Amino acid sequence: MEQWMKYLSMNRRIKKINYNYHRDIRLILSSFKEKFLDKYYPGNEKAESLFKRDLQRLSANFSILFFFQYSLFSKYWFHKKIYQSIIFSGDTDNIEEHIQRASLSGTLLYLPNHQAHIDSLIMSWIANYLRVPQPLFYAWNTLARRRSAYLMPMVNACLLDRQVMDERFQCPDPFRNTREYRFGYTVLIEEYLRFMLARGVDTLIYPEGGRSYSGAVGEARIKRIFKDTRKTQENLGHQRIISVVPLSITYSLVPEAGKLIESFHSGQIISPSSLFHDLTDADNLYRSFTPNYRTKTDFPLVRAFTEKRIPIFCVMGKPISLWDDKKITLYECFEVVKKNLKILPHHFFARLLLNNPAGMIAKLKTAGIASLLEPARSLRDSLQNVTLDVAFYDDQGLADILSIGMEFFRYGGWISAEAEIRNGGVLEYYSNKIK
Repeated sequence: MEQWMKYLSMNRRIKKINYNYHRDIRLILSSFKEKFLDKYYPGNEKAESLFKRDLQRLSANFSILFFFQYSLFSKYWFHKKIYQSIIFSGDTDNIEEHIQRASLSGTLLYLPNHQAHIDSLIMSWIANYLRVPQPLFYAWNTLARRRSAYLMPMVNACLLDRQVMDERFQCPDPFRNTREYRFGYTVLIEEYLRFMLARGVDTLIYPEGGRSYSGAVGEARIKRIFKDTRKTQENLGHQRIISVVPLSITYSLVPEAGKLIESFHSGQIISPSSLFHDLTDADNLYRSFTPNYRTKTDFPLVRAFTEKRIPIFCVMGKPISLWDDKKITLYECFEVVKKNLKILPHHFFARLLLNNPAGMIAKLKTAGIASLLEPARSLRDSLQNVTLDVAFYDDQGLADILSIGMEFFRYGGWISAEAEIRNGGVLEYYSNKIK
């Protein structure tokens, strides 16, 4: 207990969220009733009861032990160890001070790219590291089913009812399965978000609306939410400033890559009930993934793989004040996220191999990695819209990058020891990380 109290005193958050679950629900429901219910469902007790239940399910459970619930109580290895893989940086100097100042004096709206179910774990670590509050984050309620349901209350999740919002999921209740009710549910979400931002609750929303099935970063789809956030800022004035925080997360290992790319080509949605199996499979893969990278240089990108094995790169952009920059668009904010994503060795190796599979494999079999240097230079020079690490521009560094890429896919079983492609889908998924 003494060590626990010492840790808390050393890592105290820079601000405390004044959150009262029952009071806030009452205030939000009152405003929603005035704006929507009285107009579309006047005197309808059933509608009021259902929307109140929706709001209760929507409302997050803010836990002061968020970070520790993962690390202390979870049975999964990566919940306890994945933080050791994180390499955090900012796209500007003193990013920690910028984030802390923006959170303390206003509200943060994190806009990260979305790749895997464990993105919330990464954000948990970042918030803990920066000593800012764990954010409220939006997620589909379909993730809170069955054995995985215990996860969601731990992550300050605002659970959106996918059966109401997503037409691909049929709502079994005919009363709620109407255009009018869906519109009301959207208004309810906006009212909840507006209230939380105004109260200084740092919030996280995935602009893409879901994980990338192809591996490529999607487009920002939350135009209505962003527009409503701007209106909230206008109403708040300079008393509380909402700052957008672009966050770029690049995993070296995405356990669901094979399943995601298959679903991308088939056009089918991965069943939400598969989350538990995703977590179990991911845990097994993270635990056992121990490739032997043989390198000769000491470039930071190369060293990240030799030291951390499966590094996770997190680049945080400088907070963008919606009060100071009144004309900034959602597109411009998300472009910062795309710009700061990392091109990793296996991304590059997969693109190189898939450009000419037969030719590249023949070269590998005949003369090894050294035979790929010339086509690798050509590929590097052709990539005009991406930012590459300095290691790509050194011949020995480029050789190390190719070696890391080859070993990554070989160890995963996606390429054989004889350099034959065993799973072209996984290579395609990682290749798509390059625009």
